[in-house]
Amino acid sequence: MFWRRTLSVVVLVPLVLLLIYLGTWFYLLLISAAVLMMQVEYCRLAGNFGSKLNPAVPTILTVGFCLFAFFLDTPIKNPTTSLVLFSFFVVVFIYAFASSIYRGKVAGELLTVTLKLTGILTIGWAFGYHCILLRKADAVGMQLIFLLIGTIWCSDTGAYLIGRAIGKHKLITPISPRKTVEGTIAGFVVGTLISIALGALLLQKLSLVNAAIIGLLLSVLGQLGDLSVSLMKRTAGVKDSGDFIPGHGGFLDRCDSLIFSAPILYYYLALTGFFS
Repeated sequence: MFWRRTLSVVVLVPLVLLLIYLGTWFYLLLISAAVLMMQVEYCRLAGNFGSKLNPAVPTILTVGFCLFAFFLDTPIKNPTTSLVLFSFFVVVFIYAFASSIYRGKVAGELLTVTLKLTGILTIGWAFGYHCILLRKADAVGMQLIFLLIGTIWCSDTGAYLIGRAIGKHKLITPISPRKTVEGTIAGFVVGTLISIALGALLLQKLSLVNAAIIGLLLSVLGQLGDLSVSLMKRTAGVKDSGDFIPGHGGFLDRCDSLIFSAPILYYYLALTGFFS
């Protein structure tokens, strides 16, 4: 298992970093492929809740968020983009309810509608849409993505290593039995410090205070995303969302920490005037 995990990292990490560096269509394909696989895995998990979701339409709508982010101006630069995006949200909600109404059943259909909306909005909008918006941010898009994934990955690694070394108090045992309070706190500290370091190295425009706040926010929300997917997997009775990445599970397992952290990073920077 160790060598499978190591080989996956050696092969995939340089490829992902290269596509982030290249940006444009290469990055769009990376994120689109990720959300596509995440949605397929999500629909498979939903089957364990008694709701059989055909991934075809949810996948199209999920990738649609990525295409909107890539081809349209950001809402900050062009208010019309917000109208288009809100219209697309309406389409998503219409699909979720209309497809269940068309089935002509009542039992379990409200759960099915909820599962459809949760998958499309968290994977397509929260993750895919904002990951692409961040990469499109003027001349610092690449640096922002490196700040995001660097902070999240180091926070996760710090939480794992410290948790294994000195962790004694369980965090939320039924959801994630191996997480500890000590590891969680260590993850927050490591993430904050890494964000400060990356901010100073990559983004001179980012103040020390904002870098520290971003690091703490990303660390907290990264762990929340991880626990949220863990909750889903525990409820479904499975260990991993998939087996596409040897030794690491599926795409949903690898990207769960970015689901909440990507939009928070974008909107925090927007609200603090970073993009102006």
